[in-house]
Amino acid sequence: MEYFSMKQISFKLILIISALLFYVCYYLDSVIDPSKIEFTFVVGYMMAIMLAAFWSILNYIDHLRINPLYKTYHSIDEFISDLSISMDEKNEIETMMIDYVSDQKKLGKDEGQAIEDIIQQFKQGELTKKDVFFVHTHKYLLGLGLILLVIAAIIYLLGFLSPIFQNELFIVLKITMFCYALGFFVSFFMYNILNKILIRK
Repeated sequence: MEYFSMKQISFKLILIISALLFYVCYYLDSVIDPSKIEFTFVVGYMMAIMLAAFWSILNYIDHLRINPLYKTYHSIDEFISDLSISMDEKNEIETMMIDYVSDQKKLGKDEGQAIEDIIQQFKQGELTKKDVFFVHTHKYLLGLGLILLVIAAIIYLLGFLSPIFQNELFIVLKITMFCYALGFFVSFFMYNILNKILIRK
C-alpha cells in the first residue's frame, strides 16, 4: 500500500542511525546526571537531528525524476521507455517515430540524425505543457508516521497495565517514536511545499 510502504524510503541506514543515536542519547540523558556530560548529550542530539534533516533532503532528491522531454536520448527505445504514459500511447508514438526514421532513410538521410530529429520534434510539441520534474506525493510518510504514533500510544497504554512498560527504556522508546513520527509529518508538508515550487501552478 502506498501509505505504508517502507520500500519508498531512500537511504534507510541514515535514518536508522539517526533514530538510534537519538534514542541512546535520550536514554543516557535520563539515567545519567546530565550536568556531568551535558556537552556530549547536546552533540549527540544535534548529530541525530542533523542526520534526520540530511536524510530528509536526500530522500526528497532521490524521488525527483527529470521529465524525459528534457533529457537527451540517442535511441527511440530509450526515449519511449522513459515516458510516463500508457503502453498503447507508447506503441503509437514509437510506431510514428519509426515510420518517420524509415522515411528519412529512404530519402538518404542518416538514421542517427533522423532519430534525434524526431525525438526533438516530439519534445518541442510537448514541452509547452510539461514540467521539468516529476514529483512524488510522499504519502508513505503519513502512513509511516501514523505507525510510529500507534506504537508510541500502545507503549503509553501498556504502561498503565504493566510496570515493565514504565521502565526508562520504554519511555524513551515512546518519545523517540513520537519525535520521528512528527518528523515524518513535517517532512511530508515540507516536501509538498517544495513540489509546488518545482512544478508550475
